[in-house]
Amino acid sequence: MRIGVLGAARIVPLALLQPARAIGGVSVTAIAARDPRRARAFAAKHDIPTVHRDYESLLADASIDAIYNPLPAALHGHWTRQALAAGKHVLCEKPFTANAIEARAVADTAHHTDLVVMEAFHYRYHPLAARIVDIAKSGEIGRLIRLSATFCFPIPPGRNIRWQEQLGGGATMDVGCYPIHLLRHVTGAEPSVTWAIAKAVSPNVDRFLKAQLGFPSGAIGLIGDLGG
Repeated sequence: MRIGVLGAARIVPLALLQPARAIGGVSVTAIAARDPRRARAFAAKHDIPTVHRDYESLLADASIDAIYNPLPAALHGHWTRQALAAGKHVLCEKPFTANAIEARAVADTAHHTDLVVMEAFHYRYHPLAARIVDIAKSGEIGRLIRLSATFCFPIPPGRNIRWQEQLGGGATMDVGCYPIHLLRHVTGAEPSVTWAIAKAVSPNVDRFLKAQLGFPSGAIGLIGDLGG
């Protein structure tokens, strides 16, 4: 499996390069970035043999089997669809897309191919996560009544992409998607939102979100319930 990377994001070494080196038959062979100089520097530092001039030329590289998409959330949907159209499997960083409309478009594109497209929630495939789901489904702790999950960390002020609406910023998009995904995964069900309270950086970008979710079983889910 030969993988090409869209963008020289800081998450790439930890999320892709290090795991790839530990798995036989997998190699990261190419990269492209918005700034070609940054792509060349990144490739030299991490021993990636090929640097493409732009994303389009990377997707056109016939030697690449799959694409890793760690771009800002607002760009996930477009470039994942482009990669699928180019015949590449895709591992896309979370969140899968910036909204439900884009997610459906990606799903429709993938449906008409024999390609794999996955969202990079790595924890889901860890034995501990599998054990949690097994316990929840087995009934050994009884019926699930209340679930809660929180993920938070400080972000310094400045021009961080997490604060930029045009790039799909916001706490819920960046890290809040993890507890939401976890509760859906553990219950195996789709919740409805009972209520939500957000603290905003700007009108459409949250720095914190607290919400209650209702599940078809009657269970209540809470995210961000530690305060903020």
